[in-house]
This record gives sequence, structure tokens and C-alpha cells, in this order.
Amino acid sequence: MSAILCTSAMHFSSLCPHEPKYRDASGHLMAKTVQLFRKNLSRPFNKQNCEALMGTALLVNYISWFDLDFLHGQTKLDLSKDQLFFLTPGIIELWFRSMPIFIDQGSIFADVARHSPRFHIEQALVSWGYDPERFVGLLMDIWDDPRYQGESGPLKSDEPTSCAWRLLLGMENQIPHASPKSPPAEESCEEDTHNQSLTHLKEVITDVTDKFTSPTHPAASMVLSSQSDRSVFETLLHRISPLLCCALLAAGPIRCDMTSISADIEELFFGVPVLCSGPIACWISDGDSRILVLLCHFYRAAQILLSKERNWWGYTRSCVMERLILDELKSRGLHVDLLI
Repeated sequence: MSAILCTSAMHFSSLCPHEPKYRDASGHLMAKTVQLFRKNLSRPFNKQNCEALMGTALLVNYISWFDLDFLHGQTKLDLSKDQLFFLTPGIIELWFRSMPIFIDQGSIFADVARHSPRFHIEQALVSWGYDPERFVGLLMDIWDDPRYQGESGPLKSDEPTSCAWRLLLGMENQIPHASPKSPPAEESCEEDTHNQSLTHLKEVITDVTDKFTSPTHPAASMVLSSQSDRSVFETLLHRISPLLCCALLAAGPIRCDMTSISADIEELFFGVPVLCSGPIACWISDGDSRILVLLCHFYRAAQILLSKERNWWGYTRSCVMERLILDELKSRGLHVDLLI
């Protein structure tokens, strides 16, 4: 209930920014929501409470998107307290714990898990004659540019987001992202086929959870050892590039009608921070210039593609954070020409 009230107060705050009562209420409710959420995550997990926890987790992500209180009192940009990137990875762990229960129960969350907004966006871009990976090579040039490089150490296994990172790696290893350029698989309406797909998903999730929760498991160790910082950054670019492509098209002279993928665009924007765990979270916390450039493009794309009214939870953050990140990069002597 605290999460629902907090989200409502934040929405009212976005509609009435000059009314301090909504801002004050959301601040109080946010602290209470996070405290209760963390407390409930530490309790035994069962079919009676998993849907409520997952619903709360999604609201916490909305709350984290809207919350900019971590900026108060800062004279220099510090993202280490931005809970959008450091609280939401808990959603990943919750997802892995709850999904087998959702599948057994026939929960709506089970069907949502099979939906890939990124894939649908990529398919649309390909059908329009555009390369969804257009920005991967362009932004990898930033990664390789010595002016943007800083010192980074290896990821510690006890880093707060490391478990979520291992689970994501395990899932990607078991179910690689499909290419939008491949012929689309024929979708069957047969209930048996649908159930078989969910059963397979449950088996994969259970297997990944068993093998990747601990960093010392041989399967986890092998996959982790194959990851370089450069490949991690490139993987993140593959996730974000379709959004940047859509923003470029939306802001260009010849605009594409994106109505058919507008919900997918919203969903992918909403979910990208949840995936920023492990080394990515460390780069954000350390203020790595390369990740700041990528975040700046991400927030610029959000301003172009998200509606100020409908997507109130993300629009204001995107405007504020783009400006602050550009100022921070400028203070480092790095002039960034945004590609969109």
C-alpha cells in the first residue's frame, strides 16, 4: 500500500510541482516503501506473497525513476546514491525466485516474462530498412577513446548487484537474444505449445538460479571468466541502440509512425536500468566517463520518445540528468556531441 500511495503522490507532484505537500508526502512514503520492501524480501518466499512482492517491485522501479532526491546538496555529480541503478537490481533476483511459482500458478506475470520489447522494436526497425545496431559501433568508439578511459578494477563477488549480474549472464547464456533479421518463428495458438514454452522457461530459470546464484559454481565461474569490460559495455549498447535509433527517426525530417511499438519503447526504457548491475553499476557509481556518455544518450532518447504526460515517471529525470551529465563531462574537459 505504501508503494501505491508513494507512486500516486509522485504523480500528483509531477502534475502540481509547486505544491510541496505532494513532494513531502512522496518523500516520506518512499522511505517507508523501500524499508518495507527490503524487509519483505528477506522473509520466506511463497505463492501467497510473490505476486504482491513483484507488483511492489515494479512500483519501486517507477518510484526510483522519478526520485531525484539524491541530487540534493551535490556540488559535483555523484550517481552512487541513485537508487534507480542500485535498488532495482533486486527486481532481477526477485524475478528469478518468483517466476517458477508464477508459471505453476498461471499468473499474468508468467506471460509478461515471455514478451521481449527489444526484439519487437528491432523487428520494426528492420522492416523499415534501419539497422537497430547502428549506434553500437559509434559508441564503442567512445569506449576505445583514451580520453574517456579511467581506471577500473575487477568486479567483487560481494558487490551488492553482483548476484543479479550473474543471474542475467546465466539467462543470456541459456536463451540468447534472437536476431530480428532472422525469419520470425511461427506463433502457435495451441495451449499445449504455450504450456510447453512456459515449462521450458521454468526449467531454464531453475537451472540458472541453481548455478549462478553463487560465484563459485563452475558454470558461473566459466561464464564470468569469459566477460571483459569491453564486451559488457558492448552488450549494454546492443540493448540501448534500438531506442537511440527510434529517437533518431522520431527527431529526423522523415518521421516513422511508431504507434505500433510505443508500448514496447516505454517498456524497454523502464526496464533498462534494472539490467544495469555488476560492472555497469560499478561504472555508474564511479562516474566512468564512458558510461556517462551512454547515459546522456539514453536520457536524450527518453526526452524524444517518452510523453511528458503519460510517462511522467521518466520525463523529468531525463531532462535533468542529461543536463547534469553534460555539465560533468564538460568539467572534465570532454565535449560531447550527442548523436541524436
